[in-house]
Amino acid sequence: MLGKFFGVALSTLFLWSTPSNAQIPNKTIRLIVPFSPGGGADSLARPLSDQLKNKLDRTIVIENKPGAASNIGTEFVARSAADGSILLINTDGIAIYPYLYSKLNYDVFKDLIPITFIAETPLVLASNKSLPPNNLKELIAFAKVEDNKFSFANPGLGTPHHLAFELFAKQAGVTAAQPVYKGGGPALQDVLAGHAQVGMFTLGAVISHINQGNLKPYAVMTEKRANSADNIPTMSEAGLPGVRAGLRFVLMAPKGTPPQTISAIYKATIESLKEPALREAYSKQGFEILGTTPEETEKIMRQDYVKWGPILNQLNIKLD
Repeated sequence: MLGKFFGVALSTLFLWSTPSNAQIPNKTIRLIVPFSPGGGADSLARPLSDQLKNKLDRTIVIENKPGAASNIGTEFVARSAADGSILLINTDGIAIYPYLYSKLNYDVFKDLIPITFIAETPLVLASNKSLPPNNLKELIAFAKVEDNKFSFANPGLGTPHHLAFELFAKQAGVTAAQPVYKGGGPALQDVLAGHAQVGMFTLGAVISHINQGNLKPYAVMTEKRANSADNIPTMSEAGLPGVRAGLRFVLMAPKGTPPQTISAIYKATIESLKEPALREAYSKQGFEILGTTPEETEKIMRQDYVKWGPILNQLNIKLD
């Protein structure tokens, strides 16, 4: 599969100089976000769609199709017309879904074509502003007091946010009630309202709430501090070395989409990522721009699949 994909990807190199819109059907492009409005993927998709509509000279419509940890929207794209009119923005977490789900109605490596990693953002562990702990050590101690009824707003079983929290909880030796929500947006609203105590959020989705004092951040899950929020320590700096998990956002198309169409969408996306307005919008939201080639994107996703296998087997997380 990988060798075949590289052959296709290399063939597209000769097509990147062609006019972008010449290879795209002359109809509305539906950009599927398999999460609720207000989450990280949704926040990233909207500035990108504004640029893509100019680069491709097509109407771009964002459709949120949340549910089942993004599987509903992802399966929809995997079964859609392979002509460039249906695209997907998801997280790189779908690369490890085969470990988590015994029954998936799509195969991410067979039914979808990666186009590019658009951007990445740190995951940040944060709480409602009224929660007493002011740092990670205090939060861990707080969570171990049974009467505090420690709770984590889970944005979807098997999502990167869920897995990142499981890594944190295992290393910290804490347990939590985990009400499950249909995406990061609803989970965030309940943490802001105090109905759940902590959440694991994409920094881009919550940086404004942190800056306004509505959320209390404890640590980011990256090796280094985020450029847009360098006052928030890493997990290692806060006392839990080795607890790391990133989050990348990937643009994909249904398998069978013509190579020249993939090439045109890739070129338009890379051009969009260079636009000052988009770069400013992403910077304000805590996103760091990537723009990998299709072959690089495929390689990274397969490497993640291999890397996370032993970790997930140890955690023994199995989802229906």
